Amino acid sequence: MQILILDDDRDLAASLAALAEKLGHAVTVAHDCETARALAYSRPFDFILADVELPDGDGRVACESLRSEGASQDAYMIAITGRADLGDDDFAAFDGYLHKPITFDLLVRVLQEWQTAAGLSPTAPGAAEGLI
Repeated sequence: MQILILDDDRDLAASLAALAEKLGHAVTVAHDCETARALAYSRPFDFILADVELPDGDGRVACESLRSEGASQDAYMIAITGRADLGDDDFAAFDGYLHKPITFDLLVRVLQEWQTAAGLSPTAPGAAEGLI
């Protein structure tokens, strides 16, 4: 599965990417909306994990434009946020949202839910790298 992680926190983005790669997924990381848009227009992504607050804009707006303009429009999009004041109504363009911090178990569960919903065989947690 092709995954795009959009987060300006470089350490978090690298950690999420490493976890997804251990599960056998191909991961691309962007740290701002402009880069994420360029990447999503250059190739399709199956799954986009996007932070809400970014240095050059709102990850929600970026993902809404990707959906409406057709770039990676079929991607499963999950928002991630450290803001406790945001909820269901704030993520209409997304398939779901997660509050930080994001653990390995939570990322595995979200990826498995998407794969099941998409009719794909879910990746067993840790199977790709002998973690289990």
